[in-house]
Amino acid sequence: MPIRVRWRSKEYIGIGLLLFGMCAVLQLFLIIIGQYALGIGNYFVVILIPIGMTLAIFYAAMIIFESYAQVERREKLRSQFRKSKVDVSGLNQFLNFPITKPLIIIFLVFLPVFFISFYICTLFMNSTISFLTAENISTIICLLIANLIEKSYGKVQRY
Repeated sequence: MPIRVRWRSKEYIGIGLLLFGMCAVLQLFLIIIGQYALGIGNYFVVILIPIGMTLAIFYAAMIIFESYAQVERREKLRSQFRKSKVDVSGLNQFLNFPITKPLIIIFLVFLPVFFISFYICTLFMNSTISFLTAENISTIICLLIANLIEKSYGKVQRY
């Protein structure tokens, strides 16, 4: 994953914090689901494992964001002298917000893979091990999808 991370600059620190916060909210949602709906009683599994998964999902969201940002920078350089089109629809304004696309991709990949793998693993293992396995599988798939988006859509140049 040849990504150049410029998250300490003033330009990206706010976006980085927003991405991290939303990834943490996703894991908080899974902690609540795991505690109350799935019946996971082990606090170490439900709290400590999602901390690591939050960091991994944040890294995947950063990769997707950076690939979209690089494509946007490339398009801006190519079309800097064209007339700009004003797009006022609400959906397009929502989707053009910088963190929306990476978070939608991460959420749409992570949640279904998590629940499908949890219920498949529940057939063979207890609920605690199934929760661990489902978290790991869904995080790895999110990282693979981020790598695929970076390679195919973003075509990020190596620095």
